[in-house]
Amino acid sequence: MDSISSTAPTGFVYMQAPGPPSVLVYGQEKVGAPGPGQVRVRQAAIGVNFVDTYFRNGSFGVASFPFVPGVEAAGTIEAVGLGVTGFRVGDRVAYHFVVGAYAEVRLMPTNGLVHLPDKITLAEAAAVTTKGLMAWALLRRIYPVQAGSVVLVHAAGGGVGGLTARWARALGATVIGTVGTAAKLAVVEPYLDYAIATDQEDFAARVLDITNGQGVDVVYDGVGQATFAASVPVVKPGGTLVLYGSSSGRPQPMAPAVLAQRQLTVVSPVLGTYLPTQATLAQAAAEVYAALQQGWFGELTTQTYPLAEVARAHADLEARRTMGSVLLLP
Repeated sequence: MDSISSTAPTGFVYMQAPGPPSVLVYGQEKVGAPGPGQVRVRQAAIGVNFVDTYFRNGSFGVASFPFVPGVEAAGTIEAVGLGVTGFRVGDRVAYHFVVGAYAEVRLMPTNGLVHLPDKITLAEAAAVTTKGLMAWALLRRIYPVQAGSVVLVHAAGGGVGGLTARWARALGATVIGTVGTAAKLAVVEPYLDYAIATDQEDFAARVLDITNGQGVDVVYDGVGQATFAASVPVVKPGGTLVLYGSSSGRPQPMAPAVLAQRQLTVVSPVLGTYLPTQATLAQAAAEVYAALQQGWFGELTTQTYPLAEVARAHADLEARRTMGSVLLLP
């Protein structure tokens, strides 16, 4: 444990009640010494995930206010508490789903922390850790993609969608991806076999045309209401639809008879289910970082905002104006 009991005031974001992006308030606070089992992390980059908007707008309940949103960041440990093992001052770390990330400096338990390889920057880690872990679950656990698989990735220009599409292609799959506007096509075309702008054409008809009427093995859908029902006809009999997000709203449940007739499997995954232990998290994160280091993700697409402008980041994310991973920089 270090001898520093507190730091100078540092920036953080909090909310006093659920609501629109304007409820997010930037303030200053002093962060004291870590308690037993805790570390103090100075964060270099904070990942913004769509789940953050659910905490902010009240879709996910919050136990008490004021509440500090955010579930992901990367930084450097600057103090450790009693009983901490496996982590020390100076370690570069990232974490997945430890609420309270919208801060320049924070205290947190070591459960959920992972060490970073030397060649991965803190910004890269904040951009790929949670989103990469979801891509890992989609591709390696929920529907194991292999050479020859044909996949459809909705929101292929987004954080999870972009990583999933790139990783699937590296595994030898044929990857069809959709984006919401034609303006995004130029960004996604380099890492897709086929790119479709849903504001320009009927994606279902186009997918069936691409696959000669055969359809795809799996659909990875982070959009929800705007895409899910129309995706059902493009899945091969016995295929899988994975609804991992709902940026356009939750879709209506599919009639069991429709799914049974074509023996389709629908999965709405909770990422934590696939990361039950610290050891599992560390192994999955290592696979994500290895994929990044091997170049499978190509040049990461990121959009950055100052931490104090978090409300603008949320508004842009919800309006689907962002590309790739969204980062807040303290």
